[in-house]
Amino acid sequence: MSVQVTVYGAEGCWKCTNTCTALRLADIPFEVVDVQAAGLVDELRGRGVRELPLVTTSTGENWTGLRVDKIVELRHANLSA
Repeated sequence: MSVQVTVYGAEGCWKCTNTCTALRLADIPFEVVDVQAAGLVDELRGRGVRELPLVTTSTGENWTGLRVDKIVELRHANLSA
């Protein structure tokens, strides 16, 4: 079973766009949530999130920003599964 990935981002965010591009290139399926449209800005700030995108996985791993290293790890985990 592959890891489920959610990318919490914002329109116009280059790190969000590049994270989604990297996930696509790695053949990792993901869902995108626009934090402004979903009304999550204050909630995420309250949880200490100061940078977008916030990437969450079904394995409990979370990170913010453009983290190609984490995407490579996910790719390897999906290939091993």
